Amino acid sequence: MLGSDYRELIVPRLDSKARSAAVLAGGIALTLLIVLLAMMTSKLLILLAIAAGIGTWYLWTTQRVEYEYIISGDQLDITKILAESRRKPMITVSVRDFTAFGRLTEMPAAAPAQTVVLACSAQDETAFCADLDRTEHGQTRIVFTPNDDILYYLSQHMPRSLNFRWEKPESEDSI
Repeated sequence: MLGSDYRELIVPRLDSKARSAAVLAGGIALTLLIVLLAMMTSKLLILLAIAAGIGTWYLWTTQRVEYEYIISGDQLDITKILAESRRKPMITVSVRDFTAFGRLTEMPAAAPAQTVVLACSAQDETAFCADLDRTEHGQTRIVFTPNDDILYYLSQHMPRSLNFRWEKPESEDSI
């Protein structure tokens, strides 16, 4: 373990499963259609079928999106992971800068001029959001899906004025 001030969580995006399945099914159907045409006409269409198969695989793997949350001290880093191989840093903030925090379903709607960082598995009752002011982005809202351990850690390190409390999760060692 890296210490008591370190938390890490990887959350898969769940709301894109239908799109991912559609890309896979459509790509397979298109590839099979080209193969059938190649059998009936020119064998050169096999090259086009191979390209369609590779394109289908590429589009399908890019639909697999995960978000990584790392908390170290009072710093929260959110990274977007594409196809389990490419990483794109999204935002780095201090949890002490939060001006509001709570469940997404209980928070007011985001202001039109507010920058929204979507890094959640789905925008449902498990999603939480944090509002803060950033010099480079102005008013910012981070929407993410933390687990109980991260929520407890945040409740201990956020400003007390937010009145956010979370019960400490029971450890598996005590069972």
